[in-house]
Amino acid sequence: MNLLKNLDQKSIHIAAHRGAHLTYPENSIAAIEETIRLGTSVVELDVRATKDGVLVLMHDNTLNRTTNGSGEVSKHTYAEIQKMRLRGPAEGEMTNLTVPTLQEALRVCKGKIIVDLDFKEERKGFVAKTYDLIAQEGMEDQVLFFLYDYKDMPGIYKLNTKITIFPRARSMKELNAILQMKMTSIIHLDESFTDTERLNSLRQQGVYFWMNSLGDDDEKASLEGVKVYRSFLEKYPYVRIVQTDYPGLWTDAITVHSETDRTGE
Repeated sequence: MNLLKNLDQKSIHIAAHRGAHLTYPENSIAAIEETIRLGTSVVELDVRATKDGVLVLMHDNTLNRTTNGSGEVSKHTYAEIQKMRLRGPAEGEMTNLTVPTLQEALRVCKGKIIVDLDFKEERKGFVAKTYDLIAQEGMEDQVLFFLYDYKDMPGIYKLNTKITIFPRARSMKELNAILQMKMTSIIHLDESFTDTERLNSLRQQGVYFWMNSLGDDDEKASLEGVKVYRSFLEKYPYVRIVQTDYPGLWTDAITVHSETDRTGE
């Protein structure tokens, strides 16, 4: 409930995709800290497990793209991965940063920012270990656990009802099925949803819709400025949380949007 109360403080929230990964290596502690500094509401982090069962932040199933190592994450021990260094965001230049554990990341975020966990690990037995770690760190009310398939909701919900599951809906049929389960009120949508009247009504009833501006919208905004994001909000008035690669630019857009609402200009 505290998570929802925090979200109620603003009409629009920004989620930083893999942290501030255009400034620091994605899923790094530095990227998380920069996200917090920007005043972003949510940081999205990817979770995998090492060969010896340590939960770490890593998007890909291999180490090749983001580190100076190679091979699958699940085939390396945590000690081996700790010897590797993360690549920077620009030309993949080497940094002195290491792959953080999920525990380290949670401790940096505690009391400062909501964490959206994108569970990438193929070995689903690690879901329970992730939930246990969240509870151990006292962050059950500060985490969103993203689900690609809403049908997984009942089984995962039982692990700990205090942790907010965050499913993706790909159609109005799926959205209605999610709402009927009454296990969450935060749902990921995409641009295929067009029933604005229905979605606005659900927003008024306390449903939080998340949508991405990743890709075309973000790239256009980086070239043309915050007017692109203002148009995004006008097109999707029911959205409460927006995930982006440009959290700083989105923060500027929200400020402009709020000022316009206030003055009517």
